[in-house]
Amino acid sequence: MTALATDPVPAMPLSRVIGAYLSDAKYESLRLLRTPAFSIPILAMPILFYTFFGVILNGKSGLAHAAFANQMFVGWTVYGVMGPGLFGFGILVAVERNQGLLTFKRALPMPTGSYLSSKLMMAYIFAIVVMIMLVTAGLTMGHVTLAGWQLFRLALVMSLGVFPACAVGLFIGSYAPASSAAAFANITYLGMAFLSGLFFPISGFLKTIQPIWPTFHLAQLARASAGLPSQGTIAQHLGVLAIMTLALTYAAARKLARTG
Repeated sequence: MTALATDPVPAMPLSRVIGAYLSDAKYESLRLLRTPAFSIPILAMPILFYTFFGVILNGKSGLAHAAFANQMFVGWTVYGVMGPGLFGFGILVAVERNQGLLTFKRALPMPTGSYLSSKLMMAYIFAIVVMIMLVTAGLTMGHVTLAGWQLFRLALVMSLGVFPACAVGLFIGSYAPASSAAAFANITYLGMAFLSGLFFPISGFLKTIQPIWPTFHLAQLARASAGLPSQGTIAQHLGVLAIMTLALTYAAARKLARTG
């Protein structure tokens, strides 16, 4: 007998659900890796900036220069891992929302969270590649003196940076028009990097408002994991990052649910 329209739809096996998530993440990563306008800036800019500011301007060895080298290395790792999440969501979600792709995907027989999880996995993959390149450059020519276990702890902390970066990017992509999403993402990216004191100390009013930037809290966690001087406690920074991530994700999800 043929199934009636009122018969319940059988649940998809867990293996197929996991396979759908992994497949979507794979092709999303390949798609963006083959898109030079996205992959080249995300992968090349952090290593180019770090080579110029952290390697060439440092240029020497010694204890004082090693301390500067370690601080610059940690700062550029924070900068590097924030990029994939912020731009991968900030620009792409805005463009795909404008094209009606999000509305179209709702009609497809795919898991509900596959769209966002594929972009999250993509951001992780790109962040790992950026981290590997920065570690290689830092150890070979950047006079970085961090021990292996410090680099490992730093890499674990940097994996946390993908979440707030994706949340900020998703918020931008949900509200910004496709024509100006890139500008908003760039301004936010550079603003968070420099106004949070990621590369050099700041003072006055800018120092007072440092805690409003997620890069500030992520940088403090990164410095603590690398054995460098840091401000505040680990619990404080983790709590603020968690609240920021949840709040921005909730606001973006409500916007997408209402208007797509």
